Amino acid sequence: MIRNLYRLATCVTKARLIRNLCFRVSVLALHKALSDKPRDCSVVAAFSLALHNGGNFSEAINIARRINKPHDTRFHELLDPSGLDEEDLEGEILDLAESVKGSLFQMTNEHLISGALAGYPQAPHSDLALIPLAMYLKAVDFFDCVKVSAGENFLSKKGREINYEYLARGDLQEVRHVFARIVFDTVYPLHLDQNQSK
Repeated sequence: MIRNLYRLATCVTKARLIRNLCFRVSVLALHKALSDKPRDCSVVAAFSLALHNGGNFSEAINIARRINKPHDTRFHELLDPSGLDEEDLEGEILDLAESVKGSLFQMTNEHLISGALAGYPQAPHSDLALIPLAMYLKAVDFFDCVKVSAGENFLSKKGREINYEYLARGDLQEVRHVFARIVFDTVYPLHLDQNQSK
């Protein structure tokens, strides 16, 4: 995902986006959720589309089900499409959203982190939580549109172009747009054959 981040952001905005801790924590939480439980590539695509369009599941599922190009098989976190029907796909998107939020929670819980470190005797003992509660809340808000009760008040970005000024200011729609593009382009890269040979 980081390689796609560099490709999508200009030099000026790139530094600001990478310094945006919420963005980095969100990427890490999604990666952890997918590492813990690999998902159907269409679920990950639909999740990113739902995030991009402010929670419009109907549109996200419709687009994801029409994708007929192969996904990038280099990532073990992405499973082959299993032909989920609309209801099952929606359930899987919601499950992924909950897993991401669970990953975020784990990053704030010092007991979970200490327990994980206990399995590695060479690791230094620390009661330091990975992210503070305020960062957890901000990152949860980032993913909050992907939920059952998103309703009809979709906060969706219009157009495909990245507004670098809005992105630099941390505009939620713009950051979600870039995040979703990074995820989608990672699952379905434009030039798959070239990417898989690297």
